[in-house]
This record gives sequence, structure tokens and C-alpha cells, in this order.
Amino acid sequence: AIKARPRLPDASGVSMKKNFVLDTNVLLHDSNCLHNFEDNIVNIPIHVIEELDGFKRDQNELGRNSRRVAREIDGYRIRGSLETGVLLDNGGTIRVQVADGRANATFSRSHAMDNAILGCVIGLKEREPDVPLIFVTKDTNLRIRADALGIASVDYEPERKDLSEVYSGTAE
Repeated sequence: AIKARPRLPDASGVSMKKNFVLDTNVLLHDSNCLHNFEDNIVNIPIHVIEELDGFKRDQNELGRNSRRVAREIDGYRIRGSLETGVLLDNGGTIRVQVADGRANATFSRSHAMDNAILGCVIGLKEREPDVPLIFVTKDTNLRIRADALGIASVDYEPERKDLSEVYSGTAE
């Protein structure tokens, strides 16, 4: 499983959680991934939910994973508000991030959904500037685009990747 780096102390010495934002391909690749981010905050852009909806009728692994993730997230919705966050069994939190129109208009229109997801990521980074943010996607070009926007991004490879190696967004 992906291991998030132990929470870093902020200026007051209190440990701080990180925001992980998941791309659609991560959820389709590993329908159990919501549990792999320890006690951090797992953010799902609303556009990812929309993309999952497009796969739900497929009779293959992608369709099964889409349906499984949707049922799991719906189960958390019953526990509380996905907008403000619902506590996961592992001590983490899941939130659904709604688009706030921050996607850069100069981005290619052929990548409208990716741009909308990046818009959610940018909006979260602006709303919570003191919380380290890591965008998780299996899309190489999307990681490059995120990096160009100043967003830390990583590939999701639970069998190989240890997120303790990810830059936390702070330096001493």
C-alpha cells in the first residue's frame, strides 16, 4: 500500500495532515485505494465522480471498479457530509471537492475534464495553502501539467511507491 509520510510538524510543533487529490484513473486502477493514504485527507474532485459514472455500465474491470468505488463513497455520504469531510475507518478523511471555476482558460479544450480536475486541485491549494497537497494520477502528461502549475504530483503505484519520498511542500 502507498504509505504517506508521517505528518510534519507545523510552526507550533503540531503534526499536520496532507491533502491527497485522486484522479479518476487511480480509482479505476485500484478500487481499494481510498484506504492507502493513512490518516490524511483524501480529496475526490466532483469531475472524477462524473468520470466514474461514465464507466459504471462497462462489463470489465474498469466498470466493476467504478461501481465499487461509487458504492463505497455513497456509504461515506450516509455517514456525513462529503463536502466537509467524512472520517474513514483508518483515521483519514474523505472529501468531494466541487469545481470553483479556477481552470486556466488557456489550457487545451481537448482535455476539458483534466482541466476541470486541475481546477479543483488549484482551488483546494488556494483555499488551504498551509496544508501540503499532493495530486495522485497515473497520467504522465497530467503530472507534467500539474508540475508546471506548481502542484506536487505522483504516480499511483501501491506496490512500488512510498509517498514518504514525496516532497511535503515545506523545507527547513
